Amino acid sequence: MLDKLNDILKIIEERHIDFYFNHSKEELEKFKKEALSKFKLEDDYDVLYVSNYLIKKMMNENDSHTIVRYYDDIKDHLGVVFRIINNKVYIYRCSDEIKDFLYDEVLELNGVDINTIVSEMGDRFCYQSDGFREARIESFLNNVCNIKGLPSIDNNAIKYKIKVNHNNEIKEVIIPYKFIPIINYKYYVDDDKMQIIYSLCKELKKNEMLEFVDKIKQVEGINYYIVDLRGNTGGNKKIINPLVEFLKDKNVIVLVDKYVFSAARWACLDLKKIGATFIGTDIGTPLNCFGNNPGVEYEKFWIQASQHYYPASDIVGPITSREEFDKFLKQDTAKEIMKPRFFHPDIYVEESIDALREGRDVYLEKAYEYIENKKIGGRWLWIEI
Repeated sequence: MLDKLNDILKIIEERHIDFYFNHSKEELEKFKKEALSKFKLEDDYDVLYVSNYLIKKMMNENDSHTIVRYYDDIKDHLGVVFRIINNKVYIYRCSDEIKDFLYDEVLELNGVDINTIVSEMGDRFCYQSDGFREARIESFLNNVCNIKGLPSIDNNAIKYKIKVNHNNEIKEVIIPYKFIPIINYKYYVDDDKMQIIYSLCKELKKNEMLEFVDKIKQVEGINYYIVDLRGNTGGNKKIINPLVEFLKDKNVIVLVDKYVFSAARWACLDLKKIGATFIGTDIGTPLNCFGNNPGVEYEKFWIQASQHYYPASDIVGPITSREEFDKFLKQDTAKEIMKPRFFHPDIYVEESIDALREGRDVYLEKAYEYIENKKIGGRWLWIEI
């Protein structure tokens, strides 16, 4: 297993724009020695955990795009999506088999305190905001490939059980294996308002966005467009272009949350340029970050290493080679330019478990409230980032 770990680190070293910009090779060996004394390395799941742990040690919080994944299948997905609200873990979405426990607080996973699980999962990847840390933990905890390898979890476990606080009683729930799909390219109409769901910057078929925009164009009587970017972790930044073009000169609100990552940040900037108002939380990725991380297969692992750096600066453009990056790091302004700069919403929303239990969408509520204020006579809000 040590050979696999070393091979993975070697692949990252070869593909990354500069795996050692923050710490040296000697420091990597030190981190590795410490990790091997701290964690077991008995199977692929342990290799997965330790390799990501070492990436985080090397990158600190600088590079959320460099990551090692395990080839999974739909059968490896659990029929539950968790949500962290005010440092507590809740069931946010789930399969019908356990729907009676929706929005219950989670206390344990396979006999391990959920706070321990959250801490161990947070130690295995880079993040540049507390919100994205939560988002990554939530998204990784519904797949057994990510759960196995956690120091406190038995890698040979077949059943995954959680203890929840259900109406002030402790209940044990066996989580079924079930894939919960992402909803994308949907729209909903309410009077003169349209909510547009864009939760992934990808197309499952050629020209899917163009066809989607053509459908939207056919809907008459719409005065307010609510683009829902919540949960969008990125993909191809150019896919949204036809939608942005259509929305020019229209009243546009954009909903964002801690999941908005990678290419989805460009969607934010494109929509901001046409005057959209943003409602939600801080997004998960800074405007200046590492990226362009095409994957490469190694046995059952999928290894993604950032090959570019995007300063998001008027002074320095995208950096696409190791030589350019080395020159950039030698500049006096590099340290300042690399400080994370986040895109903030114009109007903040605070998530609430009580609202979820009441069936309320606080993001959409805030958008409707904003629209009603505008109808009364308020101006369309514009705040510079």
